[in-house]
Amino acid sequence: MTSSEVTVVIPTLGRSRFLHDAVESALVDQPAEVVVVSDGAGRLDVPGARTVAVEHEGRSAARNRGVAEASTPLVAFLDDDDLALPGRLARQAEALGDGSLTFGRVTVVDGEGAPRNDWNSLLERRFPAGPVDPVEVLSRQTPIYTSATLVRREAFLEAGGYDPALDAYEDLDLYLRLAPLVPTPGPPVAIYRLHGENTPSDRLYEGVLAVTEKHLRHARGALRRALLARRIDALWGLGRLRGEAARAALSEPLLLTEPRFLARLVGSAFRR
Repeated sequence: MTSSEVTVVIPTLGRSRFLHDAVESALVDQPAEVVVVSDGAGRLDVPGARTVAVEHEGRSAARNRGVAEASTPLVAFLDDDDLALPGRLARQAEALGDGSLTFGRVTVVDGEGAPRNDWNSLLERRFPAGPVDPVEVLSRQTPIYTSATLVRREAFLEAGGYDPALDAYEDLDLYLRLAPLVPTPGPPVAIYRLHGENTPSDRLYEGVLAVTEKHLRHARGALRRALLARRIDALWGLGRLRGEAARAALSEPLLLTEPRFLARLVGSAFRR
């Protein structure tokens, strides 16, 4: 498949000063269409894009509407404060193969566009060489950024799309349902901006708790342990660990073989 068989979906609240730059970056690859979903901001005039105005229901519902509007077999996502890099769509369409979702590397920059080398070094170490299953997505904290993902529209719709009930980490929930996921080899496919208005840490931790609670209802074995470990990480970040780590270890003793979990367990005995 080629870039002409891809629709790029960009949700927006209408406030991002980077929106027009995001659209222009997507147009470089000549996709079938760029669909901007205006989430509660009314009809927007965005040159080069088709704007769909919806009532404010959150970014998950906005992305879902964008996919529903697409007429192509493939859909790429891009947030309104990020940039797609040239060649992204063709590379990702090729990498997807028979898979449901492919993700590429990102370059992290600050609000002025300067590279954040600390972030970029960490993400490069975590980027996988091959497809990842749900356990690897959780345990490796695989760096999958929404703006660097491309999905098969049919598979996305069959999986139910993004869960509108989740306020953060709705992307992780989707990845667990669509895995195994296929990495796009080669250089970055998108630029991710850290500009001071990104989702705050506490909200992200709460999102992890919601996602892990949702999937723990049915998970068993290694997946259950990976979900519990991510849950403990989130509780640690929120300062609400208390006896949760000990209870998790009692329910899944194999967690004690994982150094990161063990560190949280020991640390919780001394942390106020």
